[in-house]
Amino acid sequence: MTTDADQPLHRPIIEVKGHNISLAQLLEVMRAQKTSDLYLKIGSPIRLKIEGRVVTGESPPISRRQMDYIIGCFLTEEQRRVFHRRLVADVVHIQKEARYRLHFGFGHTGPYATIRAIGQEIMPFGKLGHPHRVAQFLQQITSGLLVLCGSTDAGKTVTCASLLDHINQTRQAAILTLEDPIEYIYEDRRSLVLQREVGLHVPTFADGIRSALRENLDVVFVGEMRETDTVEQVLRAGETGHLVVTTLHSDDALSAITRIIGTFPSSDQPRIRQSLAATLTGVLYQRLLPRRGGGRVPCVETLWANTAVRNILRSGDLGKLGSYVGRATGGIGYRECLVDLRSFDHIDADVLAQEQARLAAGQ
Repeated sequence: MTTDADQPLHRPIIEVKGHNISLAQLLEVMRAQKTSDLYLKIGSPIRLKIEGRVVTGESPPISRRQMDYIIGCFLTEEQRRVFHRRLVADVVHIQKEARYRLHFGFGHTGPYATIRAIGQEIMPFGKLGHPHRVAQFLQQITSGLLVLCGSTDAGKTVTCASLLDHINQTRQAAILTLEDPIEYIYEDRRSLVLQREVGLHVPTFADGIRSALRENLDVVFVGEMRETDTVEQVLRAGETGHLVVTTLHSDDALSAITRIIGTFPSSDQPRIRQSLAATLTGVLYQRLLPRRGGGRVPCVETLWANTAVRNILRSGDLGKLGSYVGRATGGIGYRECLVDLRSFDHIDADVLAQEQARLAAGQ
């Protein structure tokens, strides 16, 4: 008879605070300590990210043998072969209904792993902490391209999941998510939700969008715009009347626009600007800050697409877009949001000072 102790995930493999524990127990520790991320690197002790801060765990350095064991626990033989060929691998692990996103890569010490805890429940959109006028605008969007941008660990995925679930519960629509890998699972409410994983159900993001254009869908979520072909197909979907929600790594709302356009060679950029002018609904940039009393709160800025913004995109004089970030298009600027968070006592004075210093330094 096979017991949990016979399973690789349940065999003690890592020492923490003088006790050998299994990977399954380590994941449970993540949940208990409300850890968002766990980092495993050869030659370094365990590190955890709690409320945006990396904390070193009380453990000896991870050995190559331990790392090979960890990889073998989460990746199949075929996935390991692909990992060694492509040097990266992404999978989702489910344990007692809790979900974890695992990313494996190679660094100067060899393979490493980052594990992120995925929320078991999708947070209601109204509880995310966005300014009221921003939340109201997002909930009213029915077509065009919505880009959510920010750095890693800015809460982009959580915001997208909450927005999609709001649509799912309030509209009669057909929704498709294209993810790598699938994270949150949606139950059909008023809407129908189809979820496809890149590499498993569809070869690429771009192929998934092409397929979506033949399926008469209303909302398409693209996990991330990475390649030129994906951006091209995202714009095409926006032009055909879909609501397309996607994420992008960028330092602010304006750099998201320049990054989208800059994905293409200069000869193609006028065409892309025309397409972006026709499809863009808005850009939401967000950054998570320590919340007073615990947790984190989003600080955001917006660039909503009005007639002036669309004309600037068509003309190519992108330097003028800065005047339309925030209130100029009915949204909010980052500095204004920062001050509001302090005035409502959501963040401490030192957090405000640190962010203002960071902005002044142009970081």
